[in-house]
Amino acid sequence: MVEINNIELMRLQLQAELDSRKTRHSRNKLGQFATPTALATDMLEYAKALLPGNIRFLDPAFGTGSFYSALLKTFPSSQIAEAVGYEISPDYGLPASEFWQDRPLKLKIDDFTRATPPSSEAAKFDIIIANPPYIRHHHLTNPEKQRLQNITY
Repeated sequence: MVEINNIELMRLQLQAELDSRKTRHSRNKLGQFATPTALATDMLEYAKALLPGNIRFLDPAFGTGSFYSALLKTFPSSQIAEAVGYEISPDYGLPASEFWQDRPLKLKIDDFTRATPPSSEAAKFDIIIANPPYIRHHHLTNPEKQRLQNITY
């Protein structure tokens, strides 16, 4: 547990460093505001109560990994069958990939909304947990709004 707490402190330092490189306005465009540690932990503890067996975890808006860090704190590694994250911004995704490189995480620097869904039941995720980027619609182009609308129906 001490190791996980230390990892979270280092992740928070990384988050602060990356955030300091951008203006609040530029972070607003992609909705880059990290989930507080306590909230991420509460959400994973609730998920654990609902999912007592092995899990396949997906975070479609990874950032530096607040939910992944909470996952490692909450679930024993033997219960985590797979962990996948998507981060649209290389500014956060590349440092996060390096930070978590020694952990069993598949972090994809890509737009989750453009990913191909799993084709089999066995490949689907048990838990999709995120603090989705709440991008204000005026930051999206009309074609992007239409594309997103089309994939939600």
